[in-house]
Amino acid sequence: MKIIPKRFLYMTILCLIAMFFAIAGALIAAEMPTVEPPVIVTTCGQSPGAVMVKMSLMQSQITPAENKNTIIASELAGKGYKTLIVTTGTSGKGMGAAGTDVNKEIARCKELIEAAKAEGIVVITAHVEGMARRTDSADQASIDEIVPLGDAILIVAGSNPDGYFTKLAQDNDKPLIEAKDALSIGSSLKELNK
Repeated sequence: MKIIPKRFLYMTILCLIAMFFAIAGALIAAEMPTVEPPVIVTTCGQSPGAVMVKMSLMQSQITPAENKNTIIASELAGKGYKTLIVTTGTSGKGMGAAGTDVNKEIARCKELIEAAKAEGIVVITAHVEGMARRTDSADQASIDEIVPLGDAILIVAGSNPDGYFTKLAQDNDKPLIEAKDALSIGSSLKELNK
């Protein structure tokens, strides 16, 4: 019987320990948050995605859920919100009506997310309107700047046919929540609380 050299044994043990810590670190980094009401929903880009999310939350009885597309950081304090959901993907028509541009929207939402985290509010960043909100540089800017900042990323299947959000979640060590469609958003989020 051949005896295994001590050096080989030590190297094997060290590799196993390193693998254990790498796997544990990945699991901790990608821990799924709990979505609790009251929920405040806003949009980075003045698209209708935030309204869709609110309606789906209400349908799934995740209430109270409020939608405010112009909310700013100072409006979070003392309101008791437990979850902030920020949808991405811009609407040129919506931003025009709101008298803003994508850079102002990104700045507003970054400040909002920072304030939410300081308040201990769970932040979910989302893309829920499919490929229709992934067509131009403004859409991409809102996605690139905002989506990685959440505690988790919420998408609908129609937003991710190319696997873009799967890779974005992996690259940023964020859990990915995928709903079948906009109507399923509330039920998909409700599943996280079980």
